[in-house]
Amino acid sequence: MTQAVLGGFLIGMLPGAAQADARQLSLMPDPRGEFIRLCAPFMAPRYARPEAVCDCLRNAMFDEVDDPEILDALLYGVTERGVPTLNRAWLPAEKWSRIETTMTAIAEPTMQCMFGSGAESRKPHDMPANGSPGTPPVQDLTP
Repeated sequence: MTQAVLGGFLIGMLPGAAQADARQLSLMPDPRGEFIRLCAPFMAPRYARPEAVCDCLRNAMFDEVDDPEILDALLYGVTERGVPTLNRAWLPAEKWSRIETTMTAIAEPTMQCMFGSGAESRKPHDMPANGSPGTPPVQDLTP
């Protein structure tokens, strides 16, 4: 009887432990490789070299974000949504005020990783001519 209760308790604990590890990518044995593995499926339909885009995003985030908790939450957001994302549930309440400034800081590097820099490189060169199914066309919003 006690083994069944203990087994059920341990199984119930697994999802929480796995979830905690996924939110701490920087602590994994190969944090770069794990991030690229989780990020690339989001980029594969849009880019010929999804690993390069994911690696660029990771480098840009490490260059711009100095807080380890915010950085881990941001990396987790990319692996969950395919774009840099910060959710209040992923951060302690005292860091919520830094969400807006962090997202502003990584906006330009993110766009450079995904689309290059300059007017000519805003066109997604790695995207098929007819676009990817379900992907909206890229809009140039320059005045």
